[in-house]
Amino acid sequence: MNPLNDPAIEDARRAGFDLNLLEMNLALSPEERWRQHDMALEVILELERARMARDAKLHAVPTTTH
Repeated sequence: MNPLNDPAIEDARRAGFDLNLLEMNLALSPEERWRQHDMALEVILELERARMARDAKLHAVPTTTH
């Protein structure tokens, strides 16, 4: 069966999957995919640290009531 005519591929396309992105990623070596994953993970962790620091500052501000 031709993979381009596979019903699952058509279902994925109709569901909005970016098949071009999948193909581009599969064209990379496993090492390059791991490198990109690690870079994305580092960005996510940095954003999480920034959110936690921001939240700590917000909770440290004393509130005054009138």
